[in-house]
Amino acid sequence: MLKLGIIGLNEGNGHPFSYAAIFNGYDPQELQKRCPFALIKEYLPRDHRNENALTSAKVTHIWTQDKKISEDVAKVSLIPNIVDNYTDLIGKVDAVILARDDPWNHLEMARPFLEEKMPIFIDKQLVATKDELKKIMALTGPAYPLMAGSPMRFTRDVALAKDSLRLDKVKTIHGVSRVSWLRYGHHLFEGIAPLWGLDIEWVRSLSEREDHDIVQIHYCSGLNIILEFIPDVLLPIQFTTYSNTDKARSVPFEDFFYSFREMLKAFVNMVETGKKTISYEEIIDIAKVVLAGDISKKEQGALINPKTLEPLN
Repeated sequence: MLKLGIIGLNEGNGHPFSYAAIFNGYDPQELQKRCPFALIKEYLPRDHRNENALTSAKVTHIWTQDKKISEDVAKVSLIPNIVDNYTDLIGKVDAVILARDDPWNHLEMARPFLEEKMPIFIDKQLVATKDELKKIMALTGPAYPLMAGSPMRFTRDVALAKDSLRLDKVKTIHGVSRVSWLRYGHHLFEGIAPLWGLDIEWVRSLSEREDHDIVQIHYCSGLNIILEFIPDVLLPIQFTTYSNTDKARSVPFEDFFYSFREMLKAFVNMVETGKKTISYEEIIDIAKVVLAGDISKKEQGALINPKTLEPLN
């Protein structure tokens, strides 16, 4: 059985609780006492019930920046070992889940494991800058056991949309999410990219406020996408497709436990077999789209080529 180490926890992100519980099960009493995330306290008893754990791996070790937080996650999600430094996971586990979505810390935290060639999952956006992307690419490559992204691509609603939408008839897509483009862009765009691909001409920011991101993605086919991020908007995160032949179709991200479980199953399968659900090239290309939107915001809305991460001439 694979031994996994998990790294957490940043503000607003309860994934260490739920991701570890998907492998280990959870303590119902400790969940109610120690987990501060109402949504997790709702869907674990409803969908997990200690009956739907993945059995091919266990989270055996945890690190967070605060011993009390580590103890809370460990008690809730039945993790037997707490380490003092995240580098202490090296030699103790077979693979690492970096369950934080603060990408400006990802390279620093991932680097020790990448240098050891350890399999790693990184939550959503790989890194926060073009320079950091170059560095993480230098440490990895197509054969590296790396997985990154959002569970949005694993939802049943995305699968239904793929089977029932006339994708080539869609003219524009509008999406709304919580938080920000850099942290949560994947939660919308990873529902879109598997359906419409990544042949993108340019990305630009339409944002006029620091705390309200609006990003436009223009495909070479003419498909237009507008994605908006408001810090405190209510769930669900979702995008809506519009065409000249079919009624508008909304695709929500609310299938939490199922999509988390499917994503982590794909990660463990990659570690065990080398088979990747998401190719290295797609991981990098999606990271570039997110970086392009962030670069455009800093460049007052310039059109950014996501392939080069430079402004269009």
